[in-house]
Amino acid sequence: MYAVVGSRRWRTHPLRRKVDVQEARLWLLVAALTLMCASSIGIAHGWAAFEREQSVVAEQRADRHLVRATVLRDAATSTPWTDESGQYQRVPVPVRWVTATGGEATGEVPVPPGTERGERTRLWLDSRGSVTSAPLEYRDVWAEALLVGGSSAAVTFGAGALAGIAVRMGCNRRRATMWESEWSRVEPEWSRSA
Repeated sequence: MYAVVGSRRWRTHPLRRKVDVQEARLWLLVAALTLMCASSIGIAHGWAAFEREQSVVAEQRADRHLVRATVLRDAATSTPWTDESGQYQRVPVPVRWVTATGGEATGEVPVPPGTERGERTRLWLDSRGSVTSAPLEYRDVWAEALLVGGSSAAVTFGAGALAGIAVRMGCNRRRATMWESEWSRVEPEWSRSA
């Protein structure tokens, strides 16, 4: 297969011009550079995002801890709002928990709709004892790394595609100029014979 493709593309042909060969070579160069740059940039940015998010997870896990709390009031049985997955959003209700010093604290935390008074729920506290969100998980780290790496690679591919379009436009402009000059030489002969 290489012999067929290689021989047709690069061999002399009555309609082949120098600009055609130059365009093919430039396209190959742009494609190779785009592939190499997109993969290396995507991997580098993805890895940097992975390490950054891992440090955030480590900080959050060191700072936050899980406690059990008692629900002080019945939660609404239904809510008109849903989240992105179509599940009903949680309803904020007051809860009470035991602090690290042995005292009691209260606050509002979101619980599933229909949670009844006296039920136990879990909540996350930071080092100051304030209610906070759960620490990030490692799947969040991977998701962020893949998103950043994929986005960087996609932007690089886009830049490569623009470079390929610029090569094509430049070669087309060159072909049009050559066609114009050839036509200006041939046109007087054709006009005379008509």
